[in-house]
Amino acid sequence: MLVIVEGADLVGKSTLVERLAVRHNLPIIKLRWALRGDPEIETRAMAATTIGILRATQPRAIFDRAYFSWWAYAPALGYDASYMPELIAGFTGIHAHVIVLTASEAELRRRYERKPDAYFSLDVIFAANARFPSLLPLLPPSLPRLHIDTTANDADAVYMQAEEPFSASEGGVYDSSPSVRKITCS
Repeated sequence: MLVIVEGADLVGKSTLVERLAVRHNLPIIKLRWALRGDPEIETRAMAATTIGILRATQPRAIFDRAYFSWWAYAPALGYDASYMPELIAGFTGIHAHVIVLTASEAELRRRYERKPDAYFSLDVIFAANARFPSLLPLLPPSLPRLHIDTTANDADAVYMQAEEPFSASEGGVYDSSPSVRKITCS
């Protein structure tokens, strides 16, 4: 099973990924690239490379972000992302689940004040966070997806929701239809 966890900085991705990796004995994949030239050319290359490797290997792993993040971060950083729907739609032939985490601006501000992000300003994080839900309808129809709002959820509640695809692969029931499920717990 391949799981891709997406979301803006400070929403709880790394916390969730680390916990799932330990529980299921899976490696964590963090692909990052430093933009040195044309963002579109570099993103297209990263997408093609990621898809090619995943199709060839079909790994059991957890991604702490993939190239999908550029859909949310490009506009937040002042770059064009009009080519991203094509790259996202091209993520086919790979058995994976996508989990998108978001949080309210107030919660992101609280987390940022507690521990500022090393890479992005709070305004960039707000903009990316607001755009991440619009990634979900761009995903290929065959790709199961889950949206969890981490605002009112502690790490345990987020983890329990994210466990659904794993439970299904171990004989449980998981609705793998491509409809978007949003979970918000109080």
